[in-house]
Amino acid sequence: MSNFLFSSKSSYILDSLCIKRGLKFDTLMENAGRSSFNIINNKIIPKLEKFNKKILVICGPGNNGGDGLVVAKYLQQKNYKVDVFFPLSKPKAKDDLNIIKNFKDLKTNKYSIIVDSIFGVGFNRKFSQKIITLVKKINKSKALKISIDIASGIDADSGNLLPISIEADHTITFAAPKIGHYLLPGKSNSGKIHVVSIGEQKSEILKASRDLRVKLNIPSVWIKNFKWPTMMDHKYSRGHVLVKSGPLTTTGASRLSAISALRSGAGAVTLSSDTNALVVNASHLTSVMLKEINNADELSRFMKEKKIDTVIIGPGSGVNKLTKDMIIMAIKEEKSLVLDADGLTSFEKKPEELFFYLKNRKKRENIILTPHHGEFIRLFKTSNLNKIEKTNLAANLTNSTILYKGNDTVISTPKKETLISQESSPFLATAGSGDVLAGICGSFLAQGMKSHQAAAAASWLHNEIGLENGPGFIAEDMSKFIAKTISKKLKKLYENGN
Repeated sequence: MSNFLFSSKSSYILDSLCIKRGLKFDTLMENAGRSSFNIINNKIIPKLEKFNKKILVICGPGNNGGDGLVVAKYLQQKNYKVDVFFPLSKPKAKDDLNIIKNFKDLKTNKYSIIVDSIFGVGFNRKFSQKIITLVKKINKSKALKISIDIASGIDADSGNLLPISIEADHTITFAAPKIGHYLLPGKSNSGKIHVVSIGEQKSEILKASRDLRVKLNIPSVWIKNFKWPTMMDHKYSRGHVLVKSGPLTTTGASRLSAISALRSGAGAVTLSSDTNALVVNASHLTSVMLKEINNADELSRFMKEKKIDTVIIGPGSGVNKLTKDMIIMAIKEEKSLVLDADGLTSFEKKPEELFFYLKNRKKRENIILTPHHGEFIRLFKTSNLNKIEKTNLAANLTNSTILYKGNDTVISTPKKETLISQESSPFLATAGSGDVLAGICGSFLAQGMKSHQAAAAASWLHNEIGLENGPGFIAEDMSKFIAKTISKKLKKLYENGN
């Protein structure tokens, strides 16, 4: 699968390019409808346990409705019992089919499948009350819901709802997935995504998405840069990670990061602890080294003496001046750096101070910020933007890679190179999960990956661990699965990509 994502503008450009090449608009619509039918007939219907052959196709007045008419035509030709309903007006298309004429008499529960082709990717206005009522009725139905191109009511560019959308079980989309398929809340209403062709060429997809620079985070983006161990490696050639511990009563989060960094392939990991926390950490750790560090000057000396490659500050470190001072020192020393949790919140009252030091460092691809939503809004004033725009702005303000966590994780660089998670596990929403992710990010940075690649690879690995596990899964379990997932999945991907 290609990792390109489309906006509504990209879809329009693609249609224009195809028409310019000689494809007629009617041909594009025919291709879209026939390809959608093939998915429904060959992949979706055979997996239905109960199917009464009754299918309702709901068509809007625009091009998406025309696609739906073509779908209905092919379904009828297969002898399915197809009804077509126009809630607004009939689309401008050649096909003429049976029509349910009375909106009030629409009985959605008698159908096994409802095909939604009301509005497509170009629709971004608020729904009328009539359409809101219809969508609610469709969503209450027990029928399987299949949306054409995008579930009606999802903004293709932001994932926002207008203010409600079809809750699709499947979405059949054209040429490339849309941004709104992978950003919340649209992601939760898109179901399984099927990408089909309308007769486009690969060069046209590339041209249509060229200015957008938004892609799915799949291994092909970074796998060639993944640092698989070689026979010539030793522990320090694999990178030395330093993790700042929290005070006596909040040491657990930093240990999660440290262990995760080590299991992710870092050759050596040291946990810095103040005098009081040292004994507590020592009682829990074996493979992770410990160093007593009580202030920023001691941190600076140790980083120079032990050739630290990457510093992780934030997991349980405390929201205080010491955390701020150590972060500023790490930036001044031009160390690769992962900032998370308390490391970000420590600058809540004066975020411009953090921005200043980050913007004025010499190295440009060695810092990752990993905020969740709460941490993000404490630092960045971006309330009127969608998640991609927010992440792009934050990356520009900090001159860093931003990994904006969530079920729709977005990763962006100052150059607006943007990745969105394809899949995410709800079981990652547990305390300490972000600390594990910070450790993986730091490990990959220390091993020589650039910040954007390290963030992308870490996020993907983190998601894969979550997807393989279920209820009861906690952060302490995650580190145990890191090595297994790298060995089982990443090794194969790496070998195939190189």
